[in-house]
Amino acid sequence: MRRRDAALVLCCVLAVSAGCLGVEVDTAPSTATPTPGSETTVRVTDVVDGDTIDVRFPDGSTDTVRLLGVDTPEVHVENDPAEFEGVPDTEAGRSCLRRHGERASTFAVDRLADRRVTLQFDAAAGRRGGYDRLLAYVVVDGASFNAALLERGHARLYDSSFRERDRYTALEREARDAGRGVWDCAS
Repeated sequence: MRRRDAALVLCCVLAVSAGCLGVEVDTAPSTATPTPGSETTVRVTDVVDGDTIDVRFPDGSTDTVRLLGVDTPEVHVENDPAEFEGVPDTEAGRSCLRRHGERASTFAVDRLADRRVTLQFDAAAGRRGGYDRLLAYVVVDGASFNAALLERGHARLYDSSFRERDRYTALEREARDAGRGVWDCAS
């Protein structure tokens, strides 16, 4: 009887190992990334710059998030004034953009660093953008951080498809017309 029990256990082990019993073992890495159109609460672990953050999901996994629909001036590489309507392609224009990139980054650090925020994903934009970063709206204290960047003139509208595009276009226009933030670099 023992030999029969051992043989039965061995057969079961082999069958499970071969997948014959329909038992599935998930060997893919864990991902907490929701699908477009959903949302999740995360912890901001680092502010890379005004429009990019690193986050930790509740399961401990991490990812980089590119704020959807906005573009702040660069702080780690050279800025192209042509991306910001009316900003002259001069040393003064590039210096002005750099200063405003630093201000946008400081604004992001002040409001997002080590905070719990909600990421909202947009089916119109897709899940990931360039450099394989997540694309999301960031909500902090019940308000859209992406929209706040535009309202304060810390960012321009990023030309892409997303559901808040019309609203963001109006926010950028208001900041530009008032000469707020980066728009004071325009000639």
